Amino acid sequence: MKILLGYSYYKNPVDVSFQIKQWIDRLNAAGFDVEPYPLTINPPAAPVYWQEMDKRWKLGDKELLGSYEKLAIKAQEYDVFLNASGINVHPDFISQLPTFNVFGCFDDPEASEILSKPVAPAYDLCLVANIAEVETYLTWGCKFAKFWPAGFLADQYDPTLTEEKIMTAPRTVDISLLCEKKYNLNRISRLNKYHQAFPQGKYYGEGWNTGFLKEEDKIPLYLNTKIGPNFHNSTGPINYRVYTLPANGVMQICDNKSHLGEIFELDKEVVGFDTVEEAIELTKYYLHHEEERKAIALAGWKRAIKDYNEEAVFGLVVKYVNEIIHTKEPKSNQSLAFLKKQRSKTWPSRLKYVIENKFS
Repeated sequence: MKILLGYSYYKNPVDVSFQIKQWIDRLNAAGFDVEPYPLTINPPAAPVYWQEMDKRWKLGDKELLGSYEKLAIKAQEYDVFLNASGINVHPDFISQLPTFNVFGCFDDPEASEILSKPVAPAYDLCLVANIAEVETYLTWGCKFAKFWPAGFLADQYDPTLTEEKIMTAPRTVDISLLCEKKYNLNRISRLNKYHQAFPQGKYYGEGWNTGFLKEEDKIPLYLNTKIGPNFHNSTGPINYRVYTLPANGVMQICDNKSHLGEIFELDKEVVGFDTVEEAIELTKYYLHHEEERKAIALAGWKRAIKDYNEEAVFGLVVKYVNEIIHTKEPKSNQSLAFLKKQRSKTWPSRLKYVIENKFS
């Protein structure tokens, strides 16, 4: 199965394209057949969200249609097109590609209205990182929706960590939390209350007085941390912390308790909570019950290493595609002809769009 993996090449101090290539190289070495493909227009740049993308599609934007032409040509060599970031591809175009088309999204529900909801139903399969939102995709009219955990990448944990180290090596940091503290007032309130209860913790990210922690210092901090609290903006769990914390032997205390129990076994591999008050009491308890904390950290580590490493997580893509690829009827590649037709309608489409929007 040859997979073309579209990704978002956004602005970042770290070279995103190089990181993606390293990840894909590791997957191919493990036996997959994947090639990365940047879907960003004029990268590095931000995605083109739905309203702007639809406008540019209807106006026959040269850059947008040009990027689709390149994608159509490239996709001819592959069985599966995986839009792993869910960006920049109009549903009218995706439906013309002869590949088995897969939509991936790690930004629900906050970005659903501008990213996933308008385009996801055009795909043959949707892979949803937020386990709490999988059923939501079906209400949008998507054919198939499956949970696709974020998991952890090879550079997000210490592969030399062992059961013995988790049970015997000293950890001198009671609590550490690497997350932004901005925008979402509800989460800010919960984070502030938790921080007040445990001022001895290590807190880093945008919005904290301590600022950002350097990339090279993250794993050493986790390896020295006893408890990792995890707070989301809304539904979840969805973030990388869900997987990187246990992968580094940290006992995780995470919100969205009911859905957390679908990813890890509650009170054995992780601990869940519904309110910040619960999180505070649970943290106090496990800071004073060292052996119980270590046992949960160890079980969480074993589960993360087994089921949520990058090979296991990408293997789910192949598994899900193989389960339903037979449901898509084969068709010839008409995507380039479709783009040519779209270009021929450029001026009438522009005029119609301008008139409709000017007087609406």
